[in-house]
Amino acid sequence: MDLFNIFLLFFGGLTAGLYASSVGGGGLFTLPLLLWTGIPVQIALGTQRFAAVILELASSIKFYKEKKVNLKLALPLGILAGLGSLIGVNIILAINERQLSLIIAVLLIAVYIAVKNQKRWMKEKPVMNHKHYMLLAVATFFIGIWGGFFGAGFGAFIMMPFLFFGYKFMESAATGRVIGFCMSTFAMVVFAQHGLINYVYGIFLGGGFAIGSWIGINIALKKGEEYVKGLMTLVVVITALKLILDFLNIHIF
Repeated sequence: MDLFNIFLLFFGGLTAGLYASSVGGGGLFTLPLLLWTGIPVQIALGTQRFAAVILELASSIKFYKEKKVNLKLALPLGILAGLGSLIGVNIILAINERQLSLIIAVLLIAVYIAVKNQKRWMKEKPVMNHKHYMLLAVATFFIGIWGGFFGAGFGAFIMMPFLFFGYKFMESAATGRVIGFCMSTFAMVVFAQHGLINYVYGIFLGGGFAIGSWIGINIALKKGEEYVKGLMTLVVVITALKLILDFLNIHIF
């Protein structure tokens, strides 16, 4: 096993975990690193998902210790996202990823606009009824499909329904991490069944993720809501730009 690749993935995971623990987007940075090691794309996706389970678990534990997670809400939605991810994993080979990149980029731009104007549409506090819970469940299921397929933008997408219904950025981020853990676990099982995970790379990448996430969440908790909002906006813009470049076959990294 190439020690350089192991160190590259560990420190890459550490860096990505600093922001991915709050708003997602870690795969934007670490998937190219996995591909850099020379492993096939499908194995890179499977290994990324394996490492994401470690990231999401560490982030969820940290947020839970800080009393930011509503488990009664997050766990059922996490199962729905997990079921959606099973569909996503199984369509990896049946979809034009280039065109999908453009679609997701456009959706992320819409997320950016929504976040920038969030005070106009965001409720003062969560006001939920059966209809709202149903809409939240449907949105989570479909976001889970995308998460299982590739995952770019999952962290931002999964926060949006909660923000819309009046949850704060920190609460949305915390709940999103629990949902992300469930989604990533379901997807990882499918990748594992097909032998599409490099466990050594995944463990070191995930270890970096876990340490970075612990540090990143501490920073987010100290800096507060505006920091998480700004971080989410930055990750959304960079991810959208990366997807547009992919659609145009322009590869910077």
